[in-house]
Amino acid sequence: MTDASAPATSASIALALDETGEGRPPGGSGGSAGAIRLVLLNLAIALAYAALGVLALKLILPPDFVSPIYPAAGLAVAAALRWGPGVLPGIAIGGAAVSLTLGIERSHIQPLQHLLIGLGGALQAWLGAWLARRWTGEHPPLCEPAELLRFLAATAGVACLVGPSFGVAALWLAGAIGPSQVAGHWFAWWVGDAIGVLIGAPVSLALFGLPRRHWAPRRLSVALPMLIACALLFGATLHVARNEEGRRRHAFDLEAVNALNTLSDTLSMPLTALEANHSLLLVAPDISRVDFERAHAERARAGGAVYAVGWAPLVRPQDLPAFEKAAQADGYVGYRVYERRRPGDLTPDPAEDRVPIRLIAPFARNRPAMGANVRNIPQARAAQERAMATGEPSASESFPLSQDAGVTLMGVVVYRALYEGGSTDPRDAAGRARRPTGVAFATLRPEALLHDALPARAGRLDYCLIDATAGSRRPLLAGDERCLHLPETLPSQSRDFDFAGRAWRLIVYNPAGLPVLEGGAALPFAIAGLVGTALLGLLLLSVTGSTARVARRVEEATQRLRVSEERFRDIVEHAPIGVVTCDLNARPQEINPYFCQLLGMSIEQLKARSVLAITHPEDRAEDSRLGMALIRGELGRYSRIKRYIGAQGQVITVRSTVSLLRDAQGQPSRLLGVVEDIGEQLRLAELERIHEAELGANRAKNEFLSRMSHELRTPLNAMLGFSQLLESDPESALSTRQRGWLTQIQQSGWHLLAMINDTLDLSRLDAGGLRVQIDDQDLGPIASDSLAMIETQRQRRGVTIDVDLAPDAGRLRADATRLKQVLTNLLSNAVKYNHDGGRVQLRARRIDDSRIELSVSDTGPGLTEAQMAQLFQPFNRLGREVGAIEGTGIGLVITQRLLELMGSRLRVASTAGEGATFSFDLPISSADQ
Repeated sequence: MTDASAPATSASIALALDETGEGRPPGGSGGSAGAIRLVLLNLAIALAYAALGVLALKLILPPDFVSPIYPAAGLAVAAALRWGPGVLPGIAIGGAAVSLTLGIERSHIQPLQHLLIGLGGALQAWLGAWLARRWTGEHPPLCEPAELLRFLAATAGVACLVGPSFGVAALWLAGAIGPSQVAGHWFAWWVGDAIGVLIGAPVSLALFGLPRRHWAPRRLSVALPMLIACALLFGATLHVARNEEGRRRHAFDLEAVNALNTLSDTLSMPLTALEANHSLLLVAPDISRVDFERAHAERARAGGAVYAVGWAPLVRPQDLPAFEKAAQADGYVGYRVYERRRPGDLTPDPAEDRVPIRLIAPFARNRPAMGANVRNIPQARAAQERAMATGEPSASESFPLSQDAGVTLMGVVVYRALYEGGSTDPRDAAGRARRPTGVAFATLRPEALLHDALPARAGRLDYCLIDATAGSRRPLLAGDERCLHLPETLPSQSRDFDFAGRAWRLIVYNPAGLPVLEGGAALPFAIAGLVGTALLGLLLLSVTGSTARVARRVEEATQRLRVSEERFRDIVEHAPIGVVTCDLNARPQEINPYFCQLLGMSIEQLKARSVLAITHPEDRAEDSRLGMALIRGELGRYSRIKRYIGAQGQVITVRSTVSLLRDAQGQPSRLLGVVEDIGEQLRLAELERIHEAELGANRAKNEFLSRMSHELRTPLNAMLGFSQLLESDPESALSTRQRGWLTQIQQSGWHLLAMINDTLDLSRLDAGGLRVQIDDQDLGPIASDSLAMIETQRQRRGVTIDVDLAPDAGRLRADATRLKQVLTNLLSNAVKYNHDGGRVQLRARRIDDSRIELSVSDTGPGLTEAQMAQLFQPFNRLGREVGAIEGTGIGLVITQRLLELMGSRLRVASTAGEGATFSFDLPISSADQ
């Protein structure tokens, strides 16, 4: 019975695992013991769920073939409500096990389907428990009518939408049901789960629900009456369902026998056609093509029961040319005898007689078979030899027909031999064997033949035709492959018969099971009875709940107090501050873990001494003074920064806040101290002060550099201007030696001015005062200007510069002035730090749809790994300070900062002794994106 086993399954859970305590999760007592209990609980729930689910399968009823009640859904909601999400694995396993059981019974095992159904059941239980907690409380006693309605709306109304959705989706994905069945199955599944929750949840909660003082008394007043009612209803429904199943079985048998008769009659048509063809060839052995096709026009019409009828004479090899000419003269233009070359065909013996197809009708769809020597087809040869030896019709095994064109056509050919003298007897009166002159044949395609007779797949019945002859290599002649292994539970009828010497079996079955008859009473009867039982349960819950309302309110108040105390205890025990209570003599009484951790002492060590004993000697007097003032009532509380001495003698700086606690009579009873470790705060404050000092020093440095740069540039510009005037004055009488000195002055001045400009740029970059304006730019003019600015330097060193600007890298987004400065710096460095006569390459290429890479490569001495690590340090020339090459060591730093402002970054690749490559990338112009 569906619910008769509920006490055995659910009660076993309650008895085996009720030791976990009321309101405590099964894994809550820590360690491996709690984990083992949780595993056992999941195992028990999985077994109970599977037992109830399999029992419910006994009540599967048409038309949608789902159970009208699924009490396992009620058990799952109650278990999730009782033990929480920890039991969801057990529910999922139980649901998958029920689905697998049904799949094994119906020979339809789909792992994904079973997994989805189990997952849907677990999610349904979780959602029902979650909604029930939100709408009715953590452990609802279901005493008040409003509370009861909210609980049922959450668990049976909303949550039960999940299981049917997952289950029907799984069945549809697995091909178990079609699109037209989705809605009906979903609704029937929802009804079964909802009724199962209405009945199963109250029964399960009465066995193990919380609070126990509300639910335990209901085992007799609620659970037992509902179980008895369900057991009686289950028995009555099962009786009605069995009677209805007998009616459905009888209806199927009648329909199946009619289908077998129809199919058997259809399969006799090719034999009738063969006899007619054989008789025709006996009467007119030299019949022409026109007369042959006219004679068989009606019988072998396209789409008829026979795919082809024909004549294949026995021809000696030396007679083949004359035979072919005769066929061509008969209207078969281009007729030739040919050998099939398909896998499995025999290799013909040159001296053996051929059996080519000479006449065939209808000709249009059988044209490719004309002239085929059917004697080298092993299946056909075996049938021909039987026909020639016995004189009786002989059917072949199924094989690919010669007339297929592009698509393999499987068929069966039935042969009957003709003999010399127009006889049908293979032996003469003296018992001597007559020489056969050929074979008349009829070809049929069993799949098409039976489909035309019984379009089964458009209705309820399906069929298959099996060649049961011993040694048959292709037993399935027509129908679905599953027909070879039909499950025993699927209704079917079969008939064995002899077809031209072969043992054939015709099977008719219903893939959907027994047919659904109109006017079935089992399902309405079951639903009406179950709904009545559910309403009885609701009434019993409401009546019994009214007696427990007062107790519930007391329990709620007690629970709130307990929760409040536990919350306060958790706060005190886990707060990141020390909390200690002392008597009026400053001896600790209660200490939280953080205070012990702060001082590095155990609770016993702290309780064995007073608070003054662990206070720094310099702070004890003040603590004593403030404590006495607090006890005398002069202070409400006090807070001060003080020091403790830890277990290892370390000094711990804290902020201590002390309050006075009074007893019920208002007298001082205890001191409460809250201690906060501020050592880290003091360290952070010191670091902040140091950081601010460094920032101030950096600002002062930048301001000094900026001012000094401006102060130096003014006289330096005057010096350079006057030196240029002196050089260009035609009246000045400067000697060659003096002009050399003047050139040195100008070069040094320009170098110094460049250093000042770089220093000023670096200062502005550090101060954030330099801005860039990003816009679409043409790379060519910018590159030309940069090359022109280093032309004198290039000529002096004899360096060759190769420029490779890809056509698709001509426009990009950048600040024109700053990009020119970047390229000039990189090209200048590539020339300066190169060998005389070396090479430099400026390259631009498109690296993807949105960015362009620019690179400058040289053939100089390259950089070591140590030099690359210090490359972007201001004023660091990487050991080149003592050489003849001028520089400040900040050019690359400025270049890197400018590229960062333009959304890029400078990259370097170098090997010592092999040169270096500096590269960066910028976005392409907006017009090219």
